[in-house]
Amino acid sequence: MSGTKRHFQKLTMAARCVGMLAGVGVGLVAFYLAFVGSYAHDFRMQVLEEAPWVLYLLPPVVLILINFLRLKFFLGTEGTGIPQTIAALEMNDDDERSKILSLRILLGKMLLTTLGLFSGASMGREGPTVHAGACLVYFTRKIVSFPPYFIQRGLILAGGAAGIAAAFNAPVAGIVFSIEEIGRSFDKRNLGLVTVVVLVACVVCIVTFGNYWFYGTVDVSLGEWSVWVFIPVIAIAMGGLGGLFSACIVKAYPIVSSAMRKHPVLIPLGIGVLIGGLGWLSNGATLGTGFTQAQSMLVHQEQMEWYYPILRVIATGLTLLSGIPGGLFDPTLSAGACFGQWFTGLIHQFEWASGVEPQLVMLIAMACFFAGVVQSPVTAVVILVEMTNSVHATLPMMAGAIIAYAVSRRICTCSIYVSLASTYLSEKRGAELRDA
Repeated sequence: MSGTKRHFQKLTMAARCVGMLAGVGVGLVAFYLAFVGSYAHDFRMQVLEEAPWVLYLLPPVVLILINFLRLKFFLGTEGTGIPQTIAALEMNDDDERSKILSLRILLGKMLLTTLGLFSGASMGREGPTVHAGACLVYFTRKIVSFPPYFIQRGLILAGGAAGIAAAFNAPVAGIVFSIEEIGRSFDKRNLGLVTVVVLVACVVCIVTFGNYWFYGTVDVSLGEWSVWVFIPVIAIAMGGLGGLFSACIVKAYPIVSSAMRKHPVLIPLGIGVLIGGLGWLSNGATLGTGFTQAQSMLVHQEQMEWYYPILRVIATGLTLLSGIPGGLFDPTLSAGACFGQWFTGLIHQFEWASGVEPQLVMLIAMACFFAGVVQSPVTAVVILVEMTNSVHATLPMMAGAIIAYAVSRRICTCSIYVSLASTYLSEKRGAELRDA
């Protein structure tokens, strides 16, 4: 065995060992954010019963506080965290990379995400968990000195994958997302490291939460062939809407971000008032992650108001533009489930399609809308299967997600995460030039 090969094997083993430690950290971060999210939901329900006007005032007040803390102490914590992780992969300068994957950023992300969850903003927790995972894994270079290759393509990718996996107890989806979206290119030599970190993070979550399906078991079948007739319709509509949402965010984000730096109180106040107003219009349904609504629709077949997904999408867009550290997955899937109820009502107008299961239509719509927004069709399908144990829905979801992805790409030519990563890097370079 050559010396180079032995050296590589030693580095790989060392990376997996420290990756296991980081995996424990990612699992604990996921547990913390899940606990906070659940507690924040219970808090909102109690306030909604006793003093609902307080609930609608929380978003503007907390958004101002978050923006102040972010600009003063935690620059680099804004947004979902996935664009920052992608940006870190694109950087060649280790000093620059360390600025967005530092322990300061990790602590700031945890604090601001906690505030965001309590504010009632329409946000998930997978993005902050991905960023936190990348920070933790990147920190391991303090323990073992790795070459840039390991840091750039291995460790950071593993942390991001573990973040997705731990957030939803979806290990395969975490690995797939790291390949499909975060990494964009993948070296199979990193697969072992990514798998180890994901495995450890998920084990920690299972130990703390128990082994569970994120939404619960959704039992569907493909007994009705007629659903295939409507898949292209659902996919085109959801892909188009998802692509439009992403295109609007990509165009508006740099404008709003610049305005927020100039008006650090007025802009967050305005966005917070709008989020609170949408919460008031929906009787609190658009506040929070959207998990409860999605679960009630999928598992308990509860009917939501027809306007819920429209208000949810608007609230999610406003939250993303505000710079609150929060994710897209939960609210996107929640809106997709209600869009599925729309299509179920349409499908059941036809007598020959009246036997199509509403849950199956909802799963297809969720996969299509997710694929339209995030432009990661394989992740959309895998994560929903792991969230619901709906293996029988895999083929129709995949068919719809592929079509939705193609439609979305016609409207928004680049993934929302990659676009926001490019915007982040451009703003960072601009700030450096201004300081110079």
